[in-house]
Amino acid sequence: MRKWSLLTVLFFSLVLAFSINLPTPEYVHRVLPNGLQVFIFEDRTVPLVKVQVWYKVGSIDETEGKTGAAHLLEHTMFNGTHALEKGKIDELITSVGGECNAGTYYDYTVYYEIVPSAKLELALAIEADRMRNLKIDPEDFYRELEVVKQERRQSVENNFIMSGWEELQGKAFRGTPLGHHIIGWMEDLESMTHDYIKSFYEMFYAPNNAIVSIAGDVDPQEALELVEKYFGEYEPARIERPEYTQAKIEGETILRLPRLTGVALMLQLYQVPEGNHEDIAAIEALLDIWLNSESSRVNRELYYNRGLILACGGFTTTLRIPGYVLVYAFAYGEEDLDQIKEAMDEELEKIAKEGVSPEELEKVKKSKLKQLVFALKDIRELADEVVLGALRYGDPLFYKKYIENVSKLTEEDIQRVARQYFLTKNRYVGYVVPKD
Repeated sequence: MRKWSLLTVLFFSLVLAFSINLPTPEYVHRVLPNGLQVFIFEDRTVPLVKVQVWYKVGSIDETEGKTGAAHLLEHTMFNGTHALEKGKIDELITSVGGECNAGTYYDYTVYYEIVPSAKLELALAIEADRMRNLKIDPEDFYRELEVVKQERRQSVENNFIMSGWEELQGKAFRGTPLGHHIIGWMEDLESMTHDYIKSFYEMFYAPNNAIVSIAGDVDPQEALELVEKYFGEYEPARIERPEYTQAKIEGETILRLPRLTGVALMLQLYQVPEGNHEDIAAIEALLDIWLNSESSRVNRELYYNRGLILACGGFTTTLRIPGYVLVYAFAYGEEDLDQIKEAMDEELEKIAKEGVSPEELEKVKKSKLKQLVFALKDIRELADEVVLGALRYGDPLFYKKYIENVSKLTEEDIQRVARQYFLTKNRYVGYVVPKD
């Protein structure tokens, strides 16, 4: 029979306390007749409100030859509508002391305004206007297209990390929704037209493919009436998404990726399930024990003991479709990469065969639970988690399930996912090395 240390007992008491006191937000949730979902989170502590419109469309919804459309459309959304000329949206928001921006990811696009609560109607009117009334002027569009192409040159093509990652991912997931980065391939951007972006916009920017989130100093009933006023008359659209095929990675493929860099970099890609799969919590805990913390297995052995690496880490891309884990390690030179890969694999194999210690598991669980629970005390952070769970998985309380999955992790869970998902025989490895 296993004897539990006092630290272990105290830790699980802490976990139990967390599970009892998980943030359970009081919010208003409505679905309008046209399919638009509305979430309203009331918080009167500061006279501000954050308005967001989340669209269930990202780079995984693009078709072959048209990559980068979702991100390019995000840029185009700031070029004006039939009612608001180019630049007017920024001007209106900044004139009331607010801010606005947007972002595109693999499986969503989001727009937001943070304004004084008295200007809630202004933010909602702007977002409703550009949901269905965007003006795609050809001259403005092609000018913005050049901006995006230049962004790609700077952030991807002239960045040895991003360009190496992109090439590795493109080959590992060729022919699938993950076969390209969010910004898209340059050859696809070169052939993009304003007519195609207009059809992409009309397909996906519809009330039945969106969620309006309002968080802050608002009266929920008044806010709901404003949403109905500005969005309620829009008709739903017929959403047609491409087929979500999944790559079948068999065998280990190692690619040499020459770049302009003074250091070498090793990248590894492993496939993982959808973001709401119960194994995700264990996969992320494994990454922390294996790579991410200062006292991780790889850091202790390869950074402190042997001085082979400059840094290492790994992260999970959690999506509404099966995603991937990217593992990386920076080396002093190309000649060290084989040795580093072998040593990292040895540490992974130890976890798969021998498991992890109770102390390692306790440390990573305590750190992750503390980080999650305290982050969710901010109403805007909590609103994002609720809405993202609803958008991706149809589950507003998914964040609670994830925290519960973390709290009940066992050593056996970590060992099992190491064996199941981190197979060195089924992965893509990229050696990003100095050119010449």
